Amino acid sequence: MGRRQDTFFAFPLTLWAGLRVFSSVIAALASELRPLTVLEQRIPLWPPARPLPLWLERLLVAPWARWDALWYERIVVSGYRPDDGTAQFHPLYPWLAVPLARLGVPPLLALLTVSTLAALALLVAFHRLAEREVGPFRAPTSTFLFAMFPAALILFAPYPEGLFLLWAVLALVWAREGRWWAAGAAGGLAALTRQQGVFLVLPLAWELWEAQRRSRDEFHPAHGLSLLLVPLGYGFWTAYRLLILRDAVPDFSSIHGLIYSLLVSPSASRVVPVQQFLWPWEAMRRAIVHLARTGDMDTVYDLALAGFFLLLLALAWRRLRGGERWYTAAITLVAFSYHTGPLHPYMGLPRHLLLAFPVFLPLGAGVRHRWQRLLLMTLTAAGWMWMAALYVLHAWVP
Repeated sequence: MGRRQDTFFAFPLTLWAGLRVFSSVIAALASELRPLTVLEQRIPLWPPARPLPLWLERLLVAPWARWDALWYERIVVSGYRPDDGTAQFHPLYPWLAVPLARLGVPPLLALLTVSTLAALALLVAFHRLAEREVGPFRAPTSTFLFAMFPAALILFAPYPEGLFLLWAVLALVWAREGRWWAAGAAGGLAALTRQQGVFLVLPLAWELWEAQRRSRDEFHPAHGLSLLLVPLGYGFWTAYRLLILRDAVPDFSSIHGLIYSLLVSPSASRVVPVQQFLWPWEAMRRAIVHLARTGDMDTVYDLALAGFFLLLLALAWRRLRGGERWYTAAITLVAFSYHTGPLHPYMGLPRHLLLAFPVFLPLGAGVRHRWQRLLLMTLTAAGWMWMAALYVLHAWVP
């Protein structure tokens, strides 16, 4: 048993350590090409400078101070306000970084620490779930393809995706084990981390229904109440915005107004000036027209990675469980429906698609031939490195 556990942890731990080091090297080298923060501009990458802690911060932390990471850093430092755009970001991720910041850890390093530890726990949990899906010999392929999907570089940046995915994967793991209250709690914590957490109700309800169908004697109706923990997590944040921040004032004038006033934040336009939910085909049409007119490389990357994701989805779809299909479909449709204005119409699309993690679970079994595995691994690894460099170079909005 001990040897089995050592083998079980060895692969995800090695993968995590390698990606953590690799991402740091890529980020440091890219930051030398385009230093954006004051620390990057004042302190050279090489040779090591004194004071050493400041040089290490420049080397390992400052290159990640890009895009939404700056918003989370602001939340850690100053908390939430109803009028500055911070209320758009769900709270669990920055709140977990606050204790470290109060102990004197630089805020961005505190966020990076939470992300790094969440990524480790996520890869272990995902590998465990993949073993249940495709067996111990094929699970490493599924885990590798998940961790090396090009948008998955964000798991090692100061972003909340790693924490969200950790709760989402644990929710499915615990549901499969019949630990309904733990699964519901994980779903609620996911909803406190990102808006998409509310969709975890779908696979959890499916697993509960399947458990009841398999054995009516072992099923307890009270287990159904565990599903309420998922919307309660979202409801807690909405109540906090309503009662503490005075931010959530329902706007019933339109569906768009209701979504942004109650489920997102009225101040979301301070983060992304133009954003709305459209029919996915309309959002796609606008992105393609924008690309044809401007040749915008950001849109090229977003559509290319989205196309790659859809290819993986096609390979995995028949092998997905019922609840996984519902969750994946919901995440995918919402991601393709999210329009972010005329400048970058599909901003964050690949990152949002990554949240549909069940797509990667059956790939270890679906990719049967060695040359197919090598091809997919090569493509994903090259894409992962390229997107990591673009993130630090401020050349792509993740």
